[in-house]
Amino acid sequence: MPKDVEILMEPYGDELSAAAERWTTGLRSSDLVREKLGSADAEAVQVHGPAMPLRRRDTVEPLHAVLFDPAQNRSVEVRGELDGAIEVRSSDFRPNPTTAELQEALAVLRKDERFAPIQRRGQAVVYQPMPPLADVEQPDGTYTRRIALAIHEPRSLRPHQYVAVDLGSREVDWEAGHGLHPADGDCEAHLPVPVDSQQTDSGRDSVRVRVIRGGEELWNFVVVRPRASSPTHFGKGSGVELRYVRYRGRMVLWQAHVPILNVLYDDGVTYRDWQNQETPFQANGTEPVGPGWRVCTSPPATILEASDDSGNFQGVALHYDNGELRIVSELQAGWYRYISDWRLRDDGTIQPRFGFAGTKNPRTCMVHHHHAYWRFDFDIEGAGNDVVEQFGWWLGHRPVWWRISRETSRKRSGSIDRWRVRDAGTGRGYSITPGLADGTADSYGVSDLWFLRYRGTELDDGVGVVGGGPADTRCRLNAFLTGESIARTDVVVWYAGHFHHDEHHPSPSQGHIVGPELRPVNW
Repeated sequence: MPKDVEILMEPYGDELSAAAERWTTGLRSSDLVREKLGSADAEAVQVHGPAMPLRRRDTVEPLHAVLFDPAQNRSVEVRGELDGAIEVRSSDFRPNPTTAELQEALAVLRKDERFAPIQRRGQAVVYQPMPPLADVEQPDGTYTRRIALAIHEPRSLRPHQYVAVDLGSREVDWEAGHGLHPADGDCEAHLPVPVDSQQTDSGRDSVRVRVIRGGEELWNFVVVRPRASSPTHFGKGSGVELRYVRYRGRMVLWQAHVPILNVLYDDGVTYRDWQNQETPFQANGTEPVGPGWRVCTSPPATILEASDDSGNFQGVALHYDNGELRIVSELQAGWYRYISDWRLRDDGTIQPRFGFAGTKNPRTCMVHHHHAYWRFDFDIEGAGNDVVEQFGWWLGHRPVWWRISRETSRKRSGSIDRWRVRDAGTGRGYSITPGLADGTADSYGVSDLWFLRYRGTELDDGVGVVGGGPADTRCRLNAFLTGESIARTDVVVWYAGHFHHDEHHPSPSQGHIVGPELRPVNW
């Protein structure tokens, strides 16, 4: 790092976090919640959320949380005001297993007599597969929640076996994976890390970061690590989240993250993946605010750069080199590995990046299509006075910028290839240029960009499932297109990157990275 550059990291906690904790405590003891959940152990109930609006508004936006009782496999959704009335209704939401549940399921598996010969051979790795749950419906219409585990034996004729563990009965179903995946062979090159290698949660959820060069502050922003990223009410998160991003003292982004991530296989299997499960990668350096945050002395190496799926660090790593600050974390969703990455340059350029990889499994050698959806809540020099403009060729021969006045969506094309958000008063802004590898949406991807008026209730599109058909997991951002004016308003831009993953044609698909470039205008 150059001598005249400082990367300062300090603890960060705001009143929103304290308010969310207070609301969560109140929900656990609420009579309305108890009425819906019945005889639940309040301490054992999982609280997902609440989704807290980051802005102060004249109009009160309802909070949203989901409470889940693992003992009864029952959920309720709660909406209401922080210090006011709440509405509670039953929900069919079943959250992904926690780290503690995965390790408990592994302990149950190890005690099963059918696992003993596998254990004696000493080659097996027990990892988390897709989908993460293998629930079964009972005759009365209720579901038994079961944790899915996969057993990988590299030298076996059947290298992948799938089991379902019922933590209530302590039973293992060895037929749970019958017909689940079409092949028994290995896809991908990396051996997955075992379930019991995942670290328990420790350290802070968020920090403030400042980049100072030659005594001048270039960047000032808050980073939220994936495990605490919003939205939280369906337990999916959004990778590394940036908030309150300022460049040279002026506001650029109020919030930036990837709330929607899905995948469609050519045989029709789809998943809506989660981005709040951190997994180890290589990062060497110091931890100025404690575990989970590391300022690196050398470039961090995720699964895309390293030769395996292990590492010495879990959380968010920062590294500065050649005029650029990199902020990166590695995420796990079953056998998928995702790289949540931001690049902030000294000249004000922001490069959001999202990488795709995987560990050994029987599924990803089938052609499939990943879609990552960034949400950029622009506040150029403050909220409420931004405009959106689109660059293209007028009548096919003259390049012009023209104003987008109402909520709409766009697909990238040869004639429309750039957009910008500007403050209507000063003219300062940021342009959005697609990455060369970002592709164009198919029918499942829906679109490439959406330009919306800010709504605190639109942090995601409301999809809580992990698996299902294309209609279940497809992005639903079009529901937010209500024709409202976005001229001189608080503007939110959704941007989609699309990745075609074909193992049989690995270059340039393997280790693919997508993402646009955000560049300052008139700054």
